[in-house]
Amino acid sequence: MTDHRHLHSLITGLSSAQRKRNSYRKEFVRLRPNAYVNCQDWKRLTPKARHYLLTLASIHGQRGDEQPVLSHVSAAIMHELPVWQIPLERVHFTRNGPGSGRVEKLRHVHTTRLEPRHIVMRNGIALTSAARTIVDIARSSPFEQAVVVGDAALHRGLVSADDLREQIDLLRNAAGMDQARLAVDFMDGRSESVGESRSRVLFHREGIGPPRLQALLRDSFGTVIGRVDFLFDEGVVGEFDGKVKYGALLRPGDDPGDVVFPEEIREDAIREAGWIVIRWTWADLEHPERLIARILNALQRAAR
Repeated sequence: MTDHRHLHSLITGLSSAQRKRNSYRKEFVRLRPNAYVNCQDWKRLTPKARHYLLTLASIHGQRGDEQPVLSHVSAAIMHELPVWQIPLERVHFTRNGPGSGRVEKLRHVHTTRLEPRHIVMRNGIALTSAARTIVDIARSSPFEQAVVVGDAALHRGLVSADDLREQIDLLRNAAGMDQARLAVDFMDGRSESVGESRSRVLFHREGIGPPRLQALLRDSFGTVIGRVDFLFDEGVVGEFDGKVKYGALLRPGDDPGDVVFPEEIREDAIREAGWIVIRWTWADLEHPERLIARILNALQRAAR
């Protein structure tokens, strides 16, 4: 979820005395002309919340004849989608029509085909629809980042595969569409987290799998043991442990052990039924060569 706790901190103007005092006291961060944030508030904000404030400041600073629509990563934040490793230093807008866009220090204005039906309103701000936002990101950001955003939107039901294909067809002659098609074809709503999406991309790049996603495992009596993140045909189960999954399962008054203990029982049952289980975390994704070696080793053991 986007951190909105300090969005009231946007100050649309300082008095001349405040501006003069700020030149040496640095009490406020200047986002745009006549748009400031208290320094202490700024330090407490997440990168996404900072971007949201910068977005509000950019919209406040638009001239009357300007009507671009919020797009790309800026729209993704408004849709409350994960924007892992996508730069947030500029607010992105799209203007319908031909011509070239312009890149400023804190704004990037794109120009391309944009139909009214692909524009939605959030908090009084016009932005591209979720489907259009995903395709725009897919044609302008690296494959892995695009897949993270698209998987999340599909998983949450914000878009369908048909919605994405419609946008691909609409923008077929736009820049970056070859890479967008590859990313969109790979997106899968069965990925339930950023870590699972990144894991899928890693397996794809290394030529492993593809594994089955969110597969149900059964014991010899046909009883469901559990659902797993990744199931490889060789008999290996892969589980991304983002730790937040346990927190998400906690009810008021629960102790973390109330969740972790049943999880351990579930994993023991999976191993006893004959599957090899490999777990990894965020830290493992930062050293992919080690994770891949572990998975390949497990696949080799399972094949014997």
